Amino acid sequence: MLRRARTYLVGLGTASFMLHPTFAWAASSAQPAPVGFYYGWVTPDTAMEVQGYQAIVLGADSESSGYANQQAVTQLISVNASISFYGYVNLSDGSNPIPMPQLAQEFNEWKALGVRGIFLDLAGSNYGVPRALRAWAVAQVHALGLRVAVNAWDPTDALGVGLGSGDAYVAEDWYMASRQPAVEYPNNAPSRDLAALNQLEAQGAGVWAVTQENEPTPSITAADVARDVQAMRQAIPMATGMAVGGLNYGADSNAMVPASSIAAASATSQAATPSPQPGSATAVASPDAALHQAHSPDAKRELVPAFRALIRHP
Repeated sequence: MLRRARTYLVGLGTASFMLHPTFAWAASSAQPAPVGFYYGWVTPDTAMEVQGYQAIVLGADSESSGYANQQAVTQLISVNASISFYGYVNLSDGSNPIPMPQLAQEFNEWKALGVRGIFLDLAGSNYGVPRALRAWAVAQVHALGLRVAVNAWDPTDALGVGLGSGDAYVAEDWYMASRQPAVEYPNNAPSRDLAALNQLEAQGAGVWAVTQENEPTPSITAADVARDVQAMRQAIPMATGMAVGGLNYGADSNAMVPASSIAAASATSQAATPSPQPGSATAVASPDAALHQAHSPDAKRELVPAFRALIRHP
């Protein structure tokens, strides 16, 4: 679930990702780009940790009024213009949808910090989120001129909600080196529906392949990353972004897996040759065709095994 703990939570985050707001996802045959999830405390060292990433999801609470380290977060975003930062927002508290006014407030607070996108976690129907709310959230984020990355265990939950060019679906833990999803997250094992991913790709959306090592980030080696990236490219051949995280995504260690390790692994690994995929029998057509249009930011428009307390000090 790529979960980030909040005070109300019970739960957890390509070809090439765009460097410029109006640049679209590249064809899936290209090399996947490094994508990162950073839930740690922003320090002066963080600027070096993020180098080489094309997209990074920042942990929840940074957007909240009165957040102690908000100035450092804002500066990190502003001085790294080549990185597309995403703000973390949950659509559910684990079983019930978050009220729309609260979601709208969080979207606006993240935009004020200068992010280019919003990461919607706990976004699937298994967390009590109806398709109408997902579609509303996507439309709201697009209206702010921001991109959307949706994390839902079942990729068909990302169909029919308006994802298009510049947006992404997060395929979390379709491969895990040391754990099984059925053990780690009961009833939340990914469906691994490649047909649904093909449909998302046809809409112009990217696919982020994400896995987490069950050890602190500094202990993850380049060999670990190479193994994970190769396995994810076999499981998700159309992946446009690759993310390998350490335990709690740096929330405890304030560290990230070097983007250079992910890039090197992507360059030397090979995607599986995808077999022709029929249309997904569970695909849901959009009730509003306009929601499927590709959006430019210039147009009007879950993950850890235990929850952390809010970080209020380095």
